Amino acid sequence: MRQTNEKPQKNQEKIDAETLKQMVIAAACWLNEHQAAIDALNVFPVPDGDTGTNMYLTLLDAAKEVQKIEEDDLTKVMEALATGSLMGARGNSGVILSQLFRGFATSAKGKTEMGPVELAKALKEAAAKAYKAVMKPVEGTILTVAREAGDAAEKAAISGSSVVGVLETALAQAKLTLAQTPEMLSVLKEANVVDAGGKGLCYIMEGYLRVLKGESVEDSDFQPMETDLVTVVEEEPLEFQYCTEFLIKGKDIKLDEIRDELENYGDSLLVVGSTDVTKVHLHTNNPGLVLEYAIKFGRLSKIKIDNMQEQREEKRHSTVEDDIVVEKAETKKEFGVVAVVAGEGLGEIFTSLGTDRLVTGGQTMNPSTQDLAEACEEIDSDRIIILPNNKNVIGAAEQVKEVSSKEIFIVPSQSIPQGVGALMRISVEEDFQQMYDNMKEGIEEIKTGEVTFAVRDSKINSLEINEGDIIGLFDGEIKVVDNDINKVAVEILELMVQEEDFLITIYRGQDVSEEKGDELRETIADKFTSCDVEMYPGDQPLYYYIFSVE
Repeated sequence: MRQTNEKPQKNQEKIDAETLKQMVIAAACWLNEHQAAIDALNVFPVPDGDTGTNMYLTLLDAAKEVQKIEEDDLTKVMEALATGSLMGARGNSGVILSQLFRGFATSAKGKTEMGPVELAKALKEAAAKAYKAVMKPVEGTILTVAREAGDAAEKAAISGSSVVGVLETALAQAKLTLAQTPEMLSVLKEANVVDAGGKGLCYIMEGYLRVLKGESVEDSDFQPMETDLVTVVEEEPLEFQYCTEFLIKGKDIKLDEIRDELENYGDSLLVVGSTDVTKVHLHTNNPGLVLEYAIKFGRLSKIKIDNMQEQREEKRHSTVEDDIVVEKAETKKEFGVVAVVAGEGLGEIFTSLGTDRLVTGGQTMNPSTQDLAEACEEIDSDRIIILPNNKNVIGAAEQVKEVSSKEIFIVPSQSIPQGVGALMRISVEEDFQQMYDNMKEGIEEIKTGEVTFAVRDSKINSLEINEGDIIGLFDGEIKVVDNDINKVAVEILELMVQEEDFLITIYRGQDVSEEKGDELRETIADKFTSCDVEMYPGDQPLYYYIFSVE
């Protein structure tokens, strides 16, 4: 994806369709240049979907949609911006960004160009739309930065500023407000950082402004990867079952080294791209091992794992007899279930409990609204229940309601154990609404513990955390910090287990051997004698253990 060679004139008075396209693309390039700096501002040190990554991927999808518009039509460009960001929204920061774009686009609907007044109005409407979309708006976040930037833009337009002047004023105010965010949110002040989402918005506005002022924007890393892939024809028998695709984003990625190693994992291997952004395609029987190897080179995103054997079997629903296609008659399901899961073992568990479609994601792999919507469309039912299984995925799941023709119901599970708890409440004998309510009640009865590692230095609730420390979380809050995995596991369970609890379920991560897992299980069983203790191979990445207590 490249910017056009034609640059707008400096200090131009109007923004037309072509200029807006360049602004959006430039903003994506500029955000990509500073993505790591935004990610570094995240207060929470767990390996999660970072703000900069989620904002960039959301804007990337929006920029791709915008670039498809060939007509000189500002309204169509605006619609592409709104649609692309909505479908590409990832994580809470991406969802809020998509709402900002939707408000921006709505304000300019029907116009052929924007002057200073129209631009200011669009920035104001963007913030208003985002505030309305958030159930409990929090000041000191990207919302505050957007609102005060819009207010400043309005004053500048009224005073007679040019388009460039309006945007410069808005950006200046955005930076001032951003600097004040630690005074609005104690968690930012404690960590001595500004709000990451607000910082990302400033970079987006800087990208806009560079176009309006005729300045260049680096776009060497902003290249589409899809066109480089080669279609591979399957041969019988099917030796490797899983079609695995993902992006690696890092620095000085060694493509040849990755090719040499991954050749041992399967076939149909393609490793294409640059040393900063690399796309991998592979047919393998061990996608978890492939991801574990690849994460050494950088952040993984756009992860897609398809079971080709399952796809083949689904295609057999239609058969050809005497040149006539005969489709098997199937009864439409009363409802279907989509769940966001990372880890082969967890996927098997969710499937066995009634999940119809799995979307790979959670933690660092936040799926987009489009990923979830496509999974919903694949199920032959008019009612779909989505289990996000991560608080950073709930926003994207909620947006599926706006783009799907089906009835979408969100059970707001914030963890894998909560998702399992919800599935245990499924009963086809009950009224659907009652069952749905029971599933939501089910997630409230589950306590979740997690053991992972810190990805950055931080200070949370007076806990001094260094990069690489082992950390234990209880219902999403960091409670234990140490350097021993099993010690953290036991200590977090000591905080979780109460006298009335009867069951501890352990999901073992892909980085923990069966032997080590069994050792921990025995330790826990000896310590918590009033509880049954079960362990399952979850194969989840990044998290050594996930605990469920009930």
